[in-house]
Parts: sequence; structure tokens; C-alpha cells
Amino acid sequence: MKTNRVIFSIISLSLLALYPFAACGTTFTLSDSALMSLDYDYPVYYGQSPIAVNITDMAGSGVKFDFTYPDPRNSKGKIPCLYWTSSIDGGNGTLANRDISTFDAFALKITLVSASGISSPGEVGPIVVGALINQSQYAYAYQPQVIATNGSYPTSATSVTTTDASQIQMIGFTCNIPYWWYNSSSPSPWDPAGARISLLVEAAPGAVVITPEPATLLLLGLGGLILRKK
Repeated sequence: MKTNRVIFSIISLSLLALYPFAACGTTFTLSDSALMSLDYDYPVYYGQSPIAVNITDMAGSGVKFDFTYPDPRNSKGKIPCLYWTSSIDGGNGTLANRDISTFDAFALKITLVSASGISSPGEVGPIVVGALINQSQYAYAYQPQVIATNGSYPTSATSVTTTDASQIQMIGFTCNIPYWWYNSSSPSPWDPAGARISLLVEAAPGAVVITPEPATLLLLGLGGLILRKK
């Protein structure tokens, strides 16, 4: 169990632009088969509630994930934050204990495909996503990206998260409805009765690809991390 957990939360994701970051070594990503092996909803928060409904390996590149969020406004204490992983803590742990000591960062490309349970289904968002990986001194880290189909943010983003860990203990991605952004002056567009979000998750362009079997692992860089201490 991880104790004394501390979240360095984001006050404003727009501040990330003030702190550019460049991965100085080799970045790795996940193949479709590795993405299909993700099977554990890491319990970051007590009461978090998203549920994996359907996972589809798409023709061509990428895997489509459909998740339901029973409480997208967090009005019932079921936090709409998802951490979908391969982990030593649960599931099959297919990617756990893989040696990543020669790599400096992990990246994924994440695209918002659609959503239901929102006032304007054609204008979805924002949602916060990121490539998730453990660190030597932190249970996890991810570089947050904001995606949407409402014109305010891009529909797709590549998250590049640095790591100094020698082995994978947890790897995957986040998909969080930022309920904390809304209030009486700016009401949430999400239906309190529930929502469903569909994402296309792909290997990051140019990165070296990990498969569920031993393989060689490349890429770019960005910045800003959310960290949680072990």
C-alpha cells in the first residue's frame, strides 16, 4: 500500500506553457497489443467510479476505450477520475516489472472520439488526459493535456511524461472529468445521472514501441507533471 500520498495539483493547466520541458533521452510508447493488456483501474481516490465498458483494437493504429462515469459532477462522492493501467497492484500486470532503465520518458497520443451525458454531445469537454507512469520516488506521474471537441482545446494531444524509474510498476493513461472547474457561476455541462466517454489511444508518433513481449524501445518532449508521492 502507498501511504503519505501528496498530490501536486494543477491550479491552471494553461500554466504548463510557462514551463517547457524537453525529454533529453529516449522516449517509449505502447503498441496496440500493450494497450489492450491494460486492465486495472488504479484506485487513486476513495470512491472513484469510472467503468470500462468496451475496449476495441481498431483497424490500423490505436485502441478505442469506452468508459462510463456514473457521477460526472462528483455530486455523489464518486469521483470521475480514471487511471487505467497495467500495474503490480492489480489485474494481470502484463507490463509490470519491464526494464525501462534506459528510457527517460513515456508518451501516448490520446484523442477524444465522442461522449454522451453532456448538454451538447457535439461539443464535448474539456477533459484531462495523460500518459501515466511510475517514478522512482512517486507512485505515479503524468503530463496533463486538455482535449475537447468544443473548439476551445484540440481534440487530440500527445502526453509525454518523464520517468527515472528502472522498472514499470504502473503504466497506462488518465481520463478525468474536471468537475472542480465548475461552480454556480459556471455550471457543469455533464449529466448528473451519468456519462460515457470514448477515447482513441495510440502509440506516440516517433516513439519506440513496447509490446507485451520483450522488445526494443524513442520520441519528443513537453512538460508539466502531476505527481503523487508513495
